[in-house]
Amino acid sequence: MIRGLNNNQVSLDTVGHNITNAGSTGYSRQSVNSAATRSQDVSTIYGNAQVGTGVDVVSITRARDVYADKQFWAESSNQGYSSARQTNYDKVEAIYDDSDSTGLQTKLSKFWSAWQTLGTAGGADSYTNRVSAYETGVQLGQTINSYAGELQKQIKSEYDDLNLKVDKINDITSGILKLNKSISSQEAIGGMANDLRDARDNLVDELSGYVKVSVQENANGSYSVVSNGNTLVDNNSRLELETVANANAEYGVTDYTIQFKATKTPYDPGVGEIKGIQDSIAEK
Repeated sequence: MIRGLNNNQVSLDTVGHNITNAGSTGYSRQSVNSAATRSQDVSTIYGNAQVGTGVDVVSITRARDVYADKQFWAESSNQGYSSARQTNYDKVEAIYDDSDSTGLQTKLSKFWSAWQTLGTAGGADSYTNRVSAYETGVQLGQTINSYAGELQKQIKSEYDDLNLKVDKINDITSGILKLNKSISSQEAIGGMANDLRDARDNLVDELSGYVKVSVQENANGSYSVVSNGNTLVDNNSRLELETVANANAEYGVTDYTIQFKATKTPYDPGVGEIKGIQDSIAEK
């Protein structure tokens, strides 16, 4: 009787937990798994009989599909890459806006038109034609210099964004490592650390938007998070990233590369938002 009441109370508590977290990001619905307890022998006039002793909670598990998670993480990286490329291309289009009479195409057309006029018979003899060719050349040069300056500002802005996102990745991997330790510690004595697992999956969800990731769950419940062949997080350790500044005098900007802080070896995110930013900068 008491076991049945306790089992039902756990079920009610779990239902309440599900309801109150219905709007929580990344929350996985939990369910109680029950089983009949071991029966006991009772003597009867016909011999021994097995009498049931009630029901007990076996486990509380999450409604989570690991294969769907892996698919999501793969597609999240692709989406992050495409989104970063699209955002930066939109910025370039805003700089090279040829929708009005002030665009680069218009300046080029006027410049070549002025030179074609000079190339006609007697065209170079005209003072007006010579001044026009000179002025259109100056305007074209000013426009190109202006666009180059805007591109330099954009590249600097993208590198600032890159540095912030590398710091964010380090925060995420640090959080995953802490949750690894907490989950393996709690589950070592039985049960499932469901809420902690949700929190860890949420961090992996976020990480997958920045870089390519694959996840392997270890026997103790911890995650090994691999990014493009590099293990960012393991059972009890993680690799921290850092950006390194390199002066680029030719383009008048400071370039940044990403490497592992401990080994100083280069890091390639493979895909994701970080790779999208890097590729966008490289193409400018």
